[in-house]
Amino acid sequence: MNILICDDSALARNALARSIELLPNQALLFAKNGREALETLVSNPIDVMFLDLTMPDVDGYQVLENMPHEHPTKVVVVSGDVQIEAETRCMNLGAYCFARKPFSASYASEIFTRLGLVFSSNGQHIDTVPPHVKFKELTNIALGKGAAIVSDAIGEFIHLPIPTVGNLERNELEMMLGDSLSREDVVAVTQRFVGSGFHGEALVCLHGNGIGRVGEQLGFATDDNSYNEIVLNVANLFVSSFMRSLCEQMDVDISLRQPVVLDGKNMSSKSTFDDQTFTVEFVYHSDHEFECEVLFMLDSESEGMVNQIMESI
Repeated sequence: MNILICDDSALARNALARSIELLPNQALLFAKNGREALETLVSNPIDVMFLDLTMPDVDGYQVLENMPHEHPTKVVVVSGDVQIEAETRCMNLGAYCFARKPFSASYASEIFTRLGLVFSSNGQHIDTVPPHVKFKELTNIALGKGAAIVSDAIGEFIHLPIPTVGNLERNELEMMLGDSLSREDVVAVTQRFVGSGFHGEALVCLHGNGIGRVGEQLGFATDDNSYNEIVLNVANLFVSSFMRSLCEQMDVDISLRQPVVLDGKNMSSKSTFDDQTFTVEFVYHSDHEFECEVLFMLDSESEGMVNQIMESI
């Protein structure tokens, strides 16, 4: 039996591989993205494939759409995207089953038994993965859960983004903030968050003709007097849905301050953050002319706390 694990996250690949207790007749193969997965499927008879959805270049949906038919492959989609439509799309494309990240031991054991695999309960803890890689995987899961909350609220499928996680130089950050404030087609909102050792600021840039329609879905009138209220509530929805899931995974309590529409004044982050700022950046978009760019900026104390928590995972 040939088993293929396809995920752009080294943490996810390693954790899943360690969860499989290989039998003498089983071999394990890996793919870092959808393109590698399709190449492997062509050159090897794969019996079982564990497939991530959100990957650069060729994503999981495209893999399902373009799988070769020479050898029957049972595809287990393992994804942080927990939107109902995501699961429905995968099953309609021929997936064997859909498993939500994080892959719980009880559910994994059940699926493995059905597939003829042996689940190893010692496979979830990975000591050799750097903290920032672990944190990026948590942000992936948080994005999926956040997208599901937003999708339910506005009645639209949200295309799950691939987050960018890392440090930005002060001049890069200031250029990014300046660009956000100068674009005529963008409404920018800032929102502070504070907690025990976890502090920072979120910058949300909304643009597209669909903002008013999203406001209607949230129950707001679409007249000129309510536009700022719509913008503030939409921004808060995107920030809170992501932060809620992220902080639950890290077991950290935070509170969100009131969001504020930026009017060209300096953000507090320009003077608060250090020469390098730890950031999480992603873009949500739907099929109806609506896009939301989100940048989370953490201070140095928060970055240290994140690394400490990641090292214990």
